[in-house]
Amino acid sequence: MSSPLSNQVEQALAELERQKAAIDEIQGGLHTVYSTVTAKNRAVAVTVDSRGAVTGIKFPTSAYRSMAGPELGELLVDTIEAARGEAMARTVAAFESLLPAGLPMMDLLTGGADPEHGPLPMDQLLNEMFRTVGPDDDPTPTPPAGAH
Repeated sequence: MSSPLSNQVEQALAELERQKAAIDEIQGGLHTVYSTVTAKNRAVAVTVDSRGAVTGIKFPTSAYRSMAGPELGELLVDTIEAARGEAMARTVAAFESLLPAGLPMMDLLTGGADPEHGPLPMDQLLNEMFRTVGPDDDPTPTPPAGAH
């Protein structure tokens, strides 16, 4: 006969395995997700991957030819940022079903939750969320250097 504690541990481990499998599936799928944003004037289109890395820049029309260098540069920066924002929103949406309700995932990734430390890369955020404490680990957080 199993003890109630043993049953709880088994259930917790089974849930952890389900969550890990779901995360692995989402992460695997993100490698094939791209976001493309076209500037309003259709002079440039930028494609980024799920991590926000630029994977393509196209000029769908010849409108860019009549633009001054600084104007085209600003348009490229704005379009890249819009594509990255869309990619981040899609990435957040993919993970939201696994996270506790009300967790400000977008704020955590963009730095809105902690302006002093800035955004957390997705890998670091996931590692922190699902970090396991080993028998020799001290679960007490270490204060940052210089903190009193």
